[in-house]
Amino acid sequence: MRFRMLGPVRVRNDAGWVSVPAQQQRLVLAVLLVDAGQAVSTERLVDAVWGDRPPRRAVNTVQAYVMRLRRLLGEGVLATRGRGYELVVRRDDIDAAVFERLVSSGRRELSEGRVETGAARLAKALALWRGPVFADVPASASLTCRTAHLEQVRLAAQEDHLAALLDLDRHPQLVDELHRLVEESPLRERRWVLLMAALQRCGRRAEALDVFRRARQVLREELGLDPGRELRELQRSVLTEDPPPERVIVQQQPARPAQLPGDVFGFVAHDGPAEF
Repeated sequence: MRFRMLGPVRVRNDAGWVSVPAQQQRLVLAVLLVDAGQAVSTERLVDAVWGDRPPRRAVNTVQAYVMRLRRLLGEGVLATRGRGYELVVRRDDIDAAVFERLVSSGRRELSEGRVETGAARLAKALALWRGPVFADVPASASLTCRTAHLEQVRLAAQEDHLAALLDLDRHPQLVDELHRLVEESPLRERRWVLLMAALQRCGRRAEALDVFRRARQVLREELGLDPGRELRELQRSVLTEDPPPERVIVQQQPARPAQLPGDVFGFVAHDGPAEF
């Protein structure tokens, strides 16, 4: 059994990859996926689906959703636990768990100087994304924290991957992509750093200095902040025509939100990801 949540929710059963037909059922499954391996109370599922305005027979309706999910998932996957339910799956059966493990492993490789291996693992992690987290699930406050965390991990992993490619001298192929990413998220200072570093390595000094000016303007106007140390040092090295720094990798591990159980999507020891 496999589960996708990095994009539309999908389940792999004996028939292959299938979607869960009803929106509310997908929402119930999404909440169970977030707390996979732990009991989720019926009351929490009711709150996830209807918030503070549940219908009179909300508990019965959730029980009906669970019954239909059991038919889809097969025997033993969705267990009753007291007044709630538990999704009984391995961590590597969920694409988000595999994603976070590969990101952690990739960063470890980068920190130990194995840049090519680290870049490959980050690329494999990012390839698991098929769209926004829970893309076809109705919005619910129960999912907001987990969704935001995974998106932040994705953005930082994307930047780590690009930094690794710069360290592998792929800068000529990265400039256009970095321009696009800066326009997409101009308040992420690290993207300006990577773009400026790529232009410097390409010998495009005037463009690199223009990137610094634009970054400074955006950061001051939008955040009230001056450029950080990395951008300032890059500007200095471009102005003095110093050789580009040997490495541009800077680890940026987003913190796990405190309200999430620490081991829900923790990393396992082996490296081989499940097939997704």
